[in-house]
Amino acid sequence: MDSLPVEELSCPVCCEIFKNPVVLSCSHSFCKECLQQFWRITKTPECPVCRQSAKSEPPVSLTLKNVCESFLKKDSNEVPSSGSEEICSLHSEKLKLFCLEDKQPACLVCRDSQQHDNHKFRPISEVVSSYKEELNTALKPLQVKLKHHENIKGEFEKTVRHIKSQAEHTKHQIKQQFEKLHQFLRDEEEATITALRKEEDQKQQVMKEKVEEINRHISALSHTIKDMEDMMKASDVCFLKEFPVSMERVQISPQPDPQMPSGALIHVPRYLGNLSFRVWKKMQDIVQNSESDCRVAVFQLFLDDN
Repeated sequence: MDSLPVEELSCPVCCEIFKNPVVLSCSHSFCKECLQQFWRITKTPECPVCRQSAKSEPPVSLTLKNVCESFLKKDSNEVPSSGSEEICSLHSEKLKLFCLEDKQPACLVCRDSQQHDNHKFRPISEVVSSYKEELNTALKPLQVKLKHHENIKGEFEKTVRHIKSQAEHTKHQIKQQFEKLHQFLRDEEEATITALRKEEDQKQQVMKEKVEEINRHISALSHTIKDMEDMMKASDVCFLKEFPVSMERVQISPQPDPQMPSGALIHVPRYLGNLSFRVWKKMQDIVQNSESDCRVAVFQLFLDDN
């Protein structure tokens, strides 16, 4: 274990000592959480190093896990904590610079090495300040969109309440008119109310689905904003490592706002328009059929008598 360099015990994704390491069929190892996060972003189960296809549930490398735990235990006993400053894995120097060409933190020795020949450097604190300002600017449209979606949600919920109010008011008017009629009219009243309730249920369901849709938009935006705000509170090096992925998350393509569906409200005239006339026509048909049946019955009696 003592002969292993730190690089052999470091995850290629997070560049830290393995935590719960898993090994892929291509023999590359990663922290389980780092690998799952990488796959969530790429949506493809492949090796982050060689891009070879991998199983969705790679096995845990118990040997590597034990070696890493022993290394961390030994390191915690021998090396005092240095606070939030991180150390260059190549030169064991504090990471105080940022290479503008490689977009990576570097130490003073890195700056003078052949690997960074003719590269430009800036202090990490200066770059972090600039990147945070850039990320904060990119977050503002999302925050505005979140507020806009919350307003749209309020309108949708107001419409849901209005639909309910319309249905109750229309039902009341229907009852007032049908109350003047006899049992036949009461049957017609019940049939009309049933149709109204069906339309109410259908349109309530449509609006509830719209509210659920806007809730999903709001939740996604809220989670993205919260993650970005939490990430900006992380250490400078961690922030710089996650910055490219963070910018990809916040620079989402604009999506059209959910729209109020056509014909969202109760079609009141369908129930109240010419209600008395329509019912009267139905009654007239029934009366005419009754009169016809009566004439047939009278004629039949006449024939029987003769």
